[in-house]
Amino acid sequence: MNSNFSTSRLKGNIHIVLVIRLLWVMFLFLICRILFYALNTAFFPGITIPGALRLFVGGLRFDTVAVLYTNILYILLMLIPFTFKYRRGYQKGLDYLYVFTNSVALLANCADLIYYRFTIKRSTWTVLKEFSNEDNLHLLLGGFAVRYWYIVLIWLVMIFSLVFVAKRIQVQKRAHDPGWQFFLAHLVLMALSVYLFIGGVRGGFLHSTRPITLSNAGEYVQKPKEMFIALNTPFCIYKTIESTDYERVSYFSSARELQEAFDPVHQPGAVQSPFKPMNVVILIWESFGKEMVGAYNHDLENGKYKGYTPFVDSLMGHSKIFWHSFANGAKSIEAIPSVLTSIPGIKEPFITTRYTDNKLPSLPRMLGEKGYHTSFFHGAPNGSMGFQAFVNLIGVQQYYGKTEYDNDADYDGIWGIWDEEFLQFWAKKMNTFQQPFQSTLFTVSSHDPFKVPERYRNKFPKGPLPIYETMGYSDMALRKFFETAKKMPWYKNTLFIITADHAATFAHFPKYQTSVGNFSIPIIFFSPSDSTMRGIDSTNLVQQIDVMPSVLGYLNYDKPYFSFGKNVFKKQASNYAVNYDGVYQWYNGPYVLQFDGQKAVGLYNYQQDKLLKHNLAGQLPVVQKPMENQVKGFIQQYINRMLDDKMVP
Repeated sequence: MNSNFSTSRLKGNIHIVLVIRLLWVMFLFLICRILFYALNTAFFPGITIPGALRLFVGGLRFDTVAVLYTNILYILLMLIPFTFKYRRGYQKGLDYLYVFTNSVALLANCADLIYYRFTIKRSTWTVLKEFSNEDNLHLLLGGFAVRYWYIVLIWLVMIFSLVFVAKRIQVQKRAHDPGWQFFLAHLVLMALSVYLFIGGVRGGFLHSTRPITLSNAGEYVQKPKEMFIALNTPFCIYKTIESTDYERVSYFSSARELQEAFDPVHQPGAVQSPFKPMNVVILIWESFGKEMVGAYNHDLENGKYKGYTPFVDSLMGHSKIFWHSFANGAKSIEAIPSVLTSIPGIKEPFITTRYTDNKLPSLPRMLGEKGYHTSFFHGAPNGSMGFQAFVNLIGVQQYYGKTEYDNDADYDGIWGIWDEEFLQFWAKKMNTFQQPFQSTLFTVSSHDPFKVPERYRNKFPKGPLPIYETMGYSDMALRKFFETAKKMPWYKNTLFIITADHAATFAHFPKYQTSVGNFSIPIIFFSPSDSTMRGIDSTNLVQQIDVMPSVLGYLNYDKPYFSFGKNVFKKQASNYAVNYDGVYQWYNGPYVLQFDGQKAVGLYNYQQDKLLKHNLAGQLPVVQKPMENQVKGFIQQYINRMLDDKMVP
């Protein structure tokens, strides 16, 4: 690092230089937190000035841990009790190390300034696993850098500041003490520094202090999702690197009590109707939040809101609709296990855990045993998001991706084959399958950077956010898919399910910016030949993990099976849904309970209090206590069965 600032360097004691440089990184982390909140204020409504100060001051604990972990090698090499550490070449190398390691940490923080909008959580170690199979990663990152150039600029300015500090704050030459005195003094200082380092990364010096984790951010919040302001992304990544195992829980000591609280084993009815060998076709639509659909939102814009999916609006008039419907996760890779195996993503996406080699419940496998042909379609490059590997694990017989489509003329250049062409490919391929069949398709076009084919430019309403235009395009592609499917012999003998992978969490209406709204997605059941599959159910809740048991129930499946969801076509003892937003969110009827694993931190009547302004925790024990028992039963069944590989009857 040849310096232009050599005439104005501040020479100092090596330990003081170390502290100043680390404090500068702490300051940059604080700037990242301010920017994180400023760029995502819509996701954190109702924060007061005292509340913001509490979050920002509390965040210093997590910044301290992240900065110390990031600079652990740099700190060690600055503290070793040997005189060669004062050599010019050695210090120059440490300057490069200081700038490089902190630049990487700041890159993670800066990326989440935008990426948070898509996942509604801080990125963790699993984000690297999610994108490890992407052959077009350079295109994705390049596109991100171009679209969000100001984030790149912010990051570069921060790097420049690190270079400036490294050049300006320099180590002075050592005093010519006797070697033994130097070694002894610096050994003592190193031991003291190690003690301080341990206290810093643990979050305190008391023997009873456990190393702080992501959940400790709950000490500073009024609402659970505010945790992500107090946290920083490098901390979240470091704390989840070794997070491969769940910690066994024991809320209930007896199997009977646990089963009464939550039982994931479903038994066939005493009187079983004959199995119906209908085709089952599932479409999982990228980022298809409820906000997009006019039929769900008659209350918006004084009743004038039309949404961006006119075909879906028309289809809903001929379908079974559950008004309160939810995703079980906030990422694409959480949707496939939720829909096809009834396993939700809790804390981390199931696909990225080590438990994917467990014996798993699986809609494709169970229907395959009934003689069904099973398939999965995804227009992205084969292997994208790890979908191909996972659906193979759960018994899907054939996978169709960009390779099988075999025509790059219809490639959007980033994510995959345009939805219009790929849905036509899907319909025509299904026409070659022997009935009955079960087929799933995952769309790609309604994904950032939200492009539509050139021939459709300015054809669809754009709206205030770029995603709306692509929603109009994908809705048109779905209409054309049904126009093609109607002409095929398998159409009338088919149950269609249309849902989303997750909501578009960058919505601009306040009711979709809450911890409930962030998970609100359509789940539509449509059967051309079954007139009973019509109408709106405004009482029962439905979620992605209900798709598998509901399909099995509708087909009169006659064997016991394992499912974290419920059959929405059958009266249930508990009208529940679940997702995770920094804490467990357990829905029962009109209420949502927010539970941190130890205690309830929130209770809201989300159907009346749409903006979640009135926390009823502690005020309605007759509601809260049963919900706490239910969520504890779910957690114990989920975690312990995952650990014990007991997710089949």
